[in-house]
Amino acid sequence: MSELMWIRSHVERLLQGEWDVCRLTVDEDGDWPYRTGTAACWVTVMDTEPTMVRVFAHAATGIRPSLKLLTELNEIQGRALSATILVQGRAVLVSQTISPISLTQPVLAQAMRSVGGVANDIGVLIAGMFSGVTPYPAAAPQPEEAA
Repeated sequence: MSELMWIRSHVERLLQGEWDVCRLTVDEDGDWPYRTGTAACWVTVMDTEPTMVRVFAHAATGIRPSLKLLTELNEIQGRALSATILVQGRAVLVSQTISPISLTQPVLAQAMRSVGGVANDIGVLIAGMFSGVTPYPAAAPQPEEAA
């Protein structure tokens, strides 16, 4: 079994444990998708040297890159602890790349929570400020029950 296949198998097993499922959904790129609020997220094993694991999310799409957008993202990036925020094409991406060496479920779960959380936190703001959309709609506020 190649190193890439071994790492994919290991990550798959960690995700099965994290999500408490036997079968995982895999997209056409071979990535494992998940959702955090308004953000579309994925876990992928990168066919690079060395092989790495990347967790990434689309916070907002349909964005036109501009100096104002880059300034806003730079300010957000300055407060981020473990996630990287960037513009790729017309999308704002949040990602974290981790080594598969001694990769554990808590380490992968932290990366997934961090990336998904940041993407969800900034998606609506960035989409609203820069005429984009979030991958998933924001939940509508629920009316308070009458007393």
